Amino acid sequence: PLSNLDAKLREQMRTEIRELQQRIGITTVYVTHDQIEAMSISDLIMVMNAGVVEQVGRPAEIYANPRSRFVADFIGKANFVDAEVVDATHVRLGGKLLDVRTHGKPAGSTATLVLRPEALRIDAQQRLFEGRVRRAMFLGSIAEYLVEVPQLGELIVDHPDPAAGELLAAGDSAWVSPAPG
Repeated sequence: PLSNLDAKLREQMRTEIRELQQRIGITTVYVTHDQIEAMSISDLIMVMNAGVVEQVGRPAEIYANPRSRFVADFIGKANFVDAEVVDATHVRLGGKLLDVRTHGKPAGSTATLVLRPEALRIDAQQRLFEGRVRRAMFLGSIAEYLVEVPQLGELIVDHPDPAAGELLAAGDSAWVSPAPG
């Protein structure tokens, strides 16, 4: 419904719709393909795929705990990488052991991890996965990097507060690691 508005006015209208809905105390059904719109004005979201309900839940729940690859990919940006399940709290990813909830998957099986761009860090101290920056975009509050990591493929990494330091450029070497937790 807000697609024909410029970005700033669209954001203002989302806020106005949410405040109006709460002030009047009405239930509203709002249909959109804009994930930011859906998450910002909803108490409850229903994600549908080809007419089939994939997941229903609160915005933060759907974002943090998607029940399917479709939902993870549809709500926000996501990196998908396959890892070997070691035990209930560890996976082997690119030859490295990581602490990850495995949701009951058996040891030795393969699990697809959903790594949100904000859950990855460009971190020269930790030196977990070395890669090469393929694309760098300054977006104000974040720098979005596309980093090619040989063991994992291309990863989108959101680096916070890019104005505070030097930005990486395409072709630069970068160390990528998951954020703590």
